[in-house]
Amino acid sequence: MNKRLVLVGGIVLSGVLAWSAFAQPQGGGRGFGPMRESRLKAIAALQEQVAKLKAMAEQQPAARGNFQDMTDEERTKMREEMTRRQEEQTAVMAEIQKQIDILKGTMQLAREHREAMTPLNELLASAKSENATATAAKIQKMIDERQKQFQDKMAAMGMDPEMVQRMMERGGQRRGQ
Repeated sequence: MNKRLVLVGGIVLSGVLAWSAFAQPQGGGRGFGPMRESRLKAIAALQEQVAKLKAMAEQQPAARGNFQDMTDEERTKMREEMTRRQEEQTAVMAEIQKQIDILKGTMQLAREHREAMTPLNELLASAKSENATATAAKIQKMIDERQKQFQDKMAAMGMDPEMVQRMMERGGQRRGQ
């Protein structure tokens, strides 16, 4: 499992690095210095996190025999160790996702969010047109939760909520939504 996790992390990192390299304009362009700097920091952080995952996989303890043959104390200790390692891996993967989001940039994240919300908004409109108020309320709750998650993610990236709202409105207007 850990080897797969490291492999997936390496593949994701390679894809993100390749994507960001091709997405950069020749010469960097004007006014994009801070963006370039934040992306370079994100790439360095990604490399650091992948190295942590790799180290975790290499430090995995050797199998101690059959789980059923262990004493209760050994099983408890093994479970605690496995839980601790899983929590560490989850934290590393969350940090990797955060850095990938930085590399994608706010416009790409906003576009992905809009695309993910379109089916829910269409479903909400359908439920309202059919006077399915209970269903419409549940769908609206899902939409509100996802919108809050998106706003929290953007705020964590240092984006002002008003700026995010304007960006979402402009993006929707360009697509005729």
